[in-house]
Amino acid sequence: MNGTSLFRIFLCGVLLLASSSFSSSHGADSGDFRGTWIANGTRTSFSFGDLRQVFTFKLAGHVSLQSPLGKKKDFWADCVGLADSVTGLIGRCVWKDLAGPEIYITLQSDKLQQGSQVAGTIVGGTGNLAGISGNLSFNWSSVIVQTDADGVVNVTGQTRNLGGRYRIP
Repeated sequence: MNGTSLFRIFLCGVLLLASSSFSSSHGADSGDFRGTWIANGTRTSFSFGDLRQVFTFKLAGHVSLQSPLGKKKDFWADCVGLADSVTGLIGRCVWKDLAGPEIYITLQSDKLQQGSQVAGTIVGGTGNLAGISGNLSFNWSSVIVQTDADGVVNVTGQTRNLGGRYRIP
């Protein structure tokens, strides 16, 4: 082999090593996560016929994961939604990483009450969580609804079996 051939082999090796280290450091992140969520907030009822209960709700609280989602285990969740005794519940949540990035989640369920199964879809995020997708589910292990002296309906809930899968491109 001459010097030019050795140089080409050397150059190919360097390029191969560089491309493999680039792809491993910038590859997709995916996995499973599990944890709990404790939420507090309010609900507001409004008239929608005699046989139908309809209310809006706003909940916020701490999401604590045993296994990380995008390298993070702690999020603050803010959710808003609409619950209808006939059509079920829909919600929209933002899970905020304490360092700034957010995850956007849609929720669906039959009801906002103890024992209800909730299904969610991760539909996007910001910062290092941009492009995140996945799914999650949980059960409400407890939901407490109380009306205070001013007539405000307060809701407190805790989840059981919160878990799911995610993928960050």
